[in-house]
Parts: sequence; C-alpha cells; structure tokens
Amino acid sequence: MTNLSYRILLRVKDNRSSRNARNLAAFLAQREEIRNALEDGWTVYQIWETLHAEQKVTTSYNTFCSQVNRLIIKREEALPKTKRAYQSPSPPRHATDTAGFTFSSTPLKDEEIL
Repeated sequence: MTNLSYRILLRVKDNRSSRNARNLAAFLAQREEIRNALEDGWTVYQIWETLHAEQKVTTSYNTFCSQVNRLIIKREEALPKTKRAYQSPSPPRHATDTAGFTFSSTPLKDEEIL
C-alpha cells in the first residue's frame, strides 16, 4: 500500500503529531472497512470493539461514534441517492430470517381475559 492515504498515516503516526491527528489518521485508514461492516449490518459498537482489540483504533467508543457519524454517515447522506455506498441499516446478512414479532397494545376481542 503506497497510496497517499497510507503515506499520510505513516507520517501522522509520528509522535510529534497530536493525539487527535493520529486518531483521525487511524480512523481514516479503516474507513472503507468500517463502511463495509456497517453495510453488512454490524453495529458501531461491534466494529469499534473489534478494531480496538486489534489496536487498529485507540480512541474511546464515544469518539469513534462521532467519527462514524461525521466521516461516514453524514457524508453519505450528503451524496445524491444514486452515489451512496452506505444506505440505512438493513438486517445483518449474518442473521437468519424470521417472521418476527409485532406487538399491539390493543388486545383482540377473542384474547381478552375476563
């Protein structure tokens, strides 16, 4: 990987860079993977937990959420609908299909307890 993003990441990792700059560079280096995981239906927490355990990101969960919202979700919402890579969350691809449960607060006549 010798593209510009990777070279910037290496330069920013230098200890002379601010902590915020290093955290942002680490996030941006993972942005496509994060976007893909969101499209696959994984939660932001699951993504952060995995990247944090792998030491690919060192930010707090709150900071990571802010970065996801600011650098992925809001940017995707600003794009025309045909160019969006990340759409609203759909059921995870890894989940099994179920009929689901629908709650109604009004009981049916034949189900009322007298």
